[in-house]
Order: sequence, then structure tokens, then C-alpha cells
Amino acid sequence: MKTFDLIECAEFLKVDRNTAMKLAGTGELPGAKIGRAWVFLEDDVVAFLRRKAQEQSLLRLQGAHEPEADAQVARAIAKQIGTPDRRRPGRRARTLPTLPDLPQTHGQIAAA
Repeated sequence: MKTFDLIECAEFLKVDRNTAMKLAGTGELPGAKIGRAWVFLEDDVVAFLRRKAQEQSLLRLQGAHEPEADAQVARAIAKQIGTPDRRRPGRRARTLPTLPDLPQTHGQIAAA
């Protein structure tokens, strides 16, 4: 059975050392403080990570169907779609002028 110290546990979870210490101190992350050092079992850390992933996934799935969230998304979409054209109304782009043809020089005729 593999064990982690606090720094190894934080690296495994991809969090800061202080975050891992807070999680362990509150009991959310199972571990034991032996003397001055924290010790974590790899199985417990993996179980914690799986539990957190499931909880957060469930919250995201539930949040996708909340009326307030749906209304907020609808307002944001309507705002983006309803953005008016920034040009002033009533002004039209001018047509480009017709330019005269350039005279051909002797060197261009020989190259063609």
C-alpha cells in the first residue's frame, strides 16, 4: 500500500500544498497527522478524487436544467444576436471609382 506525504498528495491532486493542507485539516481529505507530518493512503486520495469528480459532474448536470440558469443563458444569447450594426443607419458605402488603364511600357510588352 503506497502512502503520500502532504507535498506528494498535493502534486497528485494537482493543487497547491496549502489547499491540500486545508482539505486534510477539515477532514474532507482523509489522512492522518503523525507527529508534524501528514500521511495519506493512495487509495483514500483516489477515492476522494473520484467522489469529488462525481459530485461536481452531478452539479453541472443539474445546473444545466435550472430555470434561472436557462433564463440567464437565453438573455445572453439574445443580447449577442440582437447587437445592432455599429454603422450609422442610412449611410451607404460609396461605389469605387473607375480607374483608367495604365499605359503599357515597352518592357512589359516584351515580357508578355
